[in-house]
Amino acid sequence: MLSIGDKVVHSPEGVCKVEEICILEMQKQKRKYYRLRSIVDDKIVVYIPTDNTKIQTRELKSREEIQSILQLEPDGTKFLQQNMQKRAAVQKKAIYEDNSALVMKLIKLYVRKNEQAYLSIMDKNWLKLAERYLFSEIAEVMGCEYAAFVQESHRNICFS
Repeated sequence: MLSIGDKVVHSPEGVCKVEEICILEMQKQKRKYYRLRSIVDDKIVVYIPTDNTKIQTRELKSREEIQSILQLEPDGTKFLQQNMQKRAAVQKKAIYEDNSALVMKLIKLYVRKNEQAYLSIMDKNWLKLAERYLFSEIAEVMGCEYAAFVQESHRNICFS
């Protein structure tokens, strides 16, 4: 059971704060929902049934888990040569299945690639979504500001 003010990770929005517990009527059925608002983009609001929070939400990771994720490195650039549909499927699956390790590896791969060459619009859009999803959690757990963390991480990723 979540309480107002709790923070959870919601896929794909990233860290969200529970703003309200309300009753909504959908398809002629009244049901209790949590209203979640993204901590990165306050225009993003999500409603999650109170009796089914396991679908796309989870607690924030520990500092130790975050630190181990930050150390991960991509396995190679073969992924970037795949066709766009395969890449899009892997990208979407990584976020929706909450595979933080793969998301981090792909973020590092894309940021480095973007420094050397052009990323497609699809890849740039995914990178922005992935950063909001994963970096909002990292920034929250590590106690830093999201935008500053994104900027600093790009500098560190490019030179590691």
